[in-house]
Amino acid sequence: MTETKKNPIGRFIENTLVPISTAFAQNRYVRCIGTGSQNLMAIIMIGAVFNLLNSIQIDPYQSFIQATGIAAFLNAVYNACMNFMGVFMVFSVGYAGAKIFGHDEMAFNNGLMSLMSYLIMVPVATNEVGSTVVVLDYLGSHGVFLAFILGIMATKINIALVERNITIKMPAGVPENVTQCFTSIIPGAAIALVSSLLRGLFTLTPWGNVIDAVYALLQTPLANITGSLGGFIILLLLAQILWFFGVHGSYTVLAILYPLWFTYLPENTAAAAAGLPIPHMWNTSMYDFACNGGCGCTLGLVIVMFLFAKSKRYKEFSKIVLPCGIFNINEPLVYGMPLMLNFTMLIPFIVTPILSLVFAWAAITLGLMPCPTGLIGMNTMPIFMRTEFSSLPFAWVMSLPSKVTVPPFDGSRPVMVCSVVVLPAPFAPMSATTSPSFTSKETSRSA
Repeated sequence: MTETKKNPIGRFIENTLVPISTAFAQNRYVRCIGTGSQNLMAIIMIGAVFNLLNSIQIDPYQSFIQATGIAAFLNAVYNACMNFMGVFMVFSVGYAGAKIFGHDEMAFNNGLMSLMSYLIMVPVATNEVGSTVVVLDYLGSHGVFLAFILGIMATKINIALVERNITIKMPAGVPENVTQCFTSIIPGAAIALVSSLLRGLFTLTPWGNVIDAVYALLQTPLANITGSLGGFIILLLLAQILWFFGVHGSYTVLAILYPLWFTYLPENTAAAAAGLPIPHMWNTSMYDFACNGGCGCTLGLVIVMFLFAKSKRYKEFSKIVLPCGIFNINEPLVYGMPLMLNFTMLIPFIVTPILSLVFAWAAITLGLMPCPTGLIGMNTMPIFMRTEFSSLPFAWVMSLPSKVTVPPFDGSRPVMVCSVVVLPAPFAPMSATTSPSFTSKETSRSA
């Protein structure tokens, strides 16, 4: 009888939790969201780098970039990358969805149909001077969860009609790109019809539009659950238990957390640039800090093996896994040592990352370490190269309060981004509405 069978807790985890986790990680809808999010990594990193260059709080440097106009240039790139996250996300999820559901040939058009659906949902309003405006919050992180839903909805409608041959057929010999365009007309019209109906129905609700409804019903409650030390520990504990039984626990947990982290990043980076407190501490950087060396926070174990192991096998093995561990990759250690199903290592494997997370939280709370902004894509960088957790002076410079705001502080909240888009007359709302908030909270800068 194996040790797992003797242990009722281990048997429950292996027979119940592991199959559920595996099914969740392999679910095609979850994969659409995960793949769609990962596809935006380049845009996020570009925006983060330009925001980083714009946020170095050294007075001579800030004076120079303000006087030369470099700050406006850096800010424009950041705005383009971060403040249209909902737009990027819905296209990316739709594009990934077509591929995951086995229709690679229609991936691009499916992404466009998804984007069309999202833009139909975006409310427009009329301000005091009669201009038609779109609040950029609806195009950015505020609409990320709706982007997930619409990307999948458009994919299912498109594929259902194409597989049933409810499309416009073109004769043989017509170029493939032309055929695909005509094939998308009927599914696209169906997607537009459904989206318009949903938009109309939600105007009758207390939220007034779909984006605010999804934000209030899904995005905010999930952020409240995971946005605490206790909630983060529970998710980390779940990931470690699944890793112990040989399942990639991060795939399960990150499928829940990544959608939230994408919504946090624009707000965190804007706050950091303006010298304001970071509003969302429980972001991807906190999870990365709990995974130094990989899942289980095993970098210390690998270093000890490399320096002090008496076993020749472990000594040689450490030479292989140490370079991987420095870059937070430890699958060779988990499956090769192994840590998987190694009950001798169970407690340190689960407890160490939790302690690392608690220490990071305590250091930030006590002001010993700056709060990270949560740059996505830093998980494979060594800990000493991450400015968010490094003790290098540059990291501390980045965390100092800003003495320069963009635009200059005049008694209202410093705004780093354009808040509204003024649309030409043909795009005016069908029933004009007035939004007084534009005069009290937004800048006059428009595009």
